[in-house]
Amino acid sequence: MLIALVTSRAFPQPHWHDDDLAVLAAELTSRGATVKTVTWDGGEPVGWTSYDAVMLQSPWSMWTRPHEFATWLKARENDGTRLLNPADTVRLGSDKRYLAQLAAAGVPVVPSTLIEEPDPAQLRELFPAPDSPRPTLVAKPIASGGALGAREFTIAQLPDLVAHLRALGPAIVQPYVTAIDTHRELGVVTLDGSISHAITKAPLLRPDEPIRELHPDPQPYPGLTAQHDRVIHQTYSALRALLINEPLSVRLDYVIDPASPSGLLLLEAELVAPVKFLPLFPAECANLAEAILARAAA
Repeated sequence: MLIALVTSRAFPQPHWHDDDLAVLAAELTSRGATVKTVTWDGGEPVGWTSYDAVMLQSPWSMWTRPHEFATWLKARENDGTRLLNPADTVRLGSDKRYLAQLAAAGVPVVPSTLIEEPDPAQLRELFPAPDSPRPTLVAKPIASGGALGAREFTIAQLPDLVAHLRALGPAIVQPYVTAIDTHRELGVVTLDGSISHAITKAPLLRPDEPIRELHPDPQPYPGLTAQHDRVIHQTYSALRALLINEPLSVRLDYVIDPASPSGLLLLEAELVAPVKFLPLFPAECANLAEAILARAAA
């Protein structure tokens, strides 16, 4: 069986690296698969349909080349490549407007406002109260990963926020949720619709660290509660309702917020090529390899 693990010729940030690739390739190889690492943006001709499955592993240059990636994705749809995740999942995950759809379905989401054209008066109203512990707004591109383009602003920096939003184009604005500083960010990895494993990681937006790690200080998280489980399944069910095909694997990123009724607030869903922290989870890496081969053989 021939499996392609798709990466990028160069990542958007020089300090980014894909720690999952080698361990997943080893698991697939140990099961008799032939594994090739291929770039989606390398320029060389690739016979994509010659592969039994094409796994989007780390095509992260897509976030700086969205139109080229959309063209590549459409070509893979047209030529019948067996793509993991499926193309409809990838397309949904490439535009954070899905957050509004999930919120409308009742998923507890960090308040998220779509900004097409920044209006200073509207933005002023979105800032938390001045006596909040961290009364700031975070602006994110509508299509991004690894917090690329995400910046935090105080109300005194409103002109800078407006300028940043104009440079981004369509964007999402969210209040900074300070619970993340105490309770960290929770990442829940799914496999074929079920929870596989979970990690917590340190917050990305830390003013004292100018170089932003891709996923700072990931640690296995064995503490999912029954309430967490309900919210995770609610989130996944709402996502699944937006899709034609079952994703192979996604990562749901939450703020752990014990003060909120749900206990979790969804920051975003990584649907394209989520980091899965496989070196920390050898058994789950083996399960992922089995799932890839099962789909390749289907």
